[in-house]
Amino acid sequence: MHGLTPFASLFVGILTEPFHHHWPYIAACRELGVSYRLVNIMGDDWREALRESACDAFLVWPAMGYRPFRKLFDIRLREMEESLGLTVYPRYAETRLYEDKVRTAAWLRENDIPHPATRVFEREEDARTYAESAPLPLLVKTRLGAMASGVWIVRERSQLVRLIRKAFGKGLLADYRHRSEREKGFILLQEYLPVVSEWRLVRIGDSYFGHKKGKSGDFHSGSGLVDWTPPETRHLDFLHQVTETGKFRSMAVDTFETPDGKLWVNELQTVFSAKASVHQTKVDGKPGRFVRGVDGSWTFEPGDFARNACCNLRIQDVVCRFAAEKQGLQG
Repeated sequence: MHGLTPFASLFVGILTEPFHHHWPYIAACRELGVSYRLVNIMGDDWREALRESACDAFLVWPAMGYRPFRKLFDIRLREMEESLGLTVYPRYAETRLYEDKVRTAAWLRENDIPHPATRVFEREEDARTYAESAPLPLLVKTRLGAMASGVWIVRERSQLVRLIRKAFGKGLLADYRHRSEREKGFILLQEYLPVVSEWRLVRIGDSYFGHKKGKSGDFHSGSGLVDWTPPETRHLDFLHQVTETGKFRSMAVDTFETPDGKLWVNELQTVFSAKASVHQTKVDGKPGRFVRGVDGSWTFEPGDFARNACCNLRIQDVVCRFAAEKQGLQG
């Protein structure tokens, strides 16, 4: 723990993620001088660990690597927020969508957010019937999987039938996942948009970022390539609309843009790796962020705002939220 802090009013708990993806929070707390404690919620004494931590808020990097870990982490995050009334950041409404294409597709559909048409079939006969006349090419995706793993571009109907049979048989397995992670009993089919560019659009608190993704082969995701073309007003407005709809304070909105200028949400990621694009936005070669005025206008502010995979900004947003809640209670 580190006591010298400009945020002395807040003591945060960092939930330890089984594969140690929570390290950017530790780095951010040390840079900002925020007092923190590591808290493990994977043990059977997890409620006692939360209570004994005496933390004001808890920082989350959702578990993804191993399905049983992810499921347990997900259940306990929901109980922390909904049953125990704890401040969790990002909120469960955001973390539940992380790397979950089925939940994400349902949320986008329910909220009328433009996205590639997505069908999830839980009966093999329904999937086979659809496959008889489905427009090709078509995407088949596993529910979990990052960086374009677990994605097939299907151009032949025979290949589609084979994947459906496999999904309802031994299951589909994304690249780089253990064989015990096979997904079976359903299949996710998605519209294929052949000629698109993709944008990584990010909102953390009241800071907005964006850049074009590079492309390698058929995929943008996982390419590791960055095109530093800055977002236009319409991209930032779209990002604001999506995040306001979900009341999201920490969200990357990966967005397809078709040649006619239409924007479609591809994925929603409440946290993300920043290895390939540490700054998230550059304008005229200068890193920075965009801020939204009360009149809806956008201003670019140069600076190093995306440190530690944007965890510095997440912590600052938690501090502001906690201070506002405290002031409201005192008022």
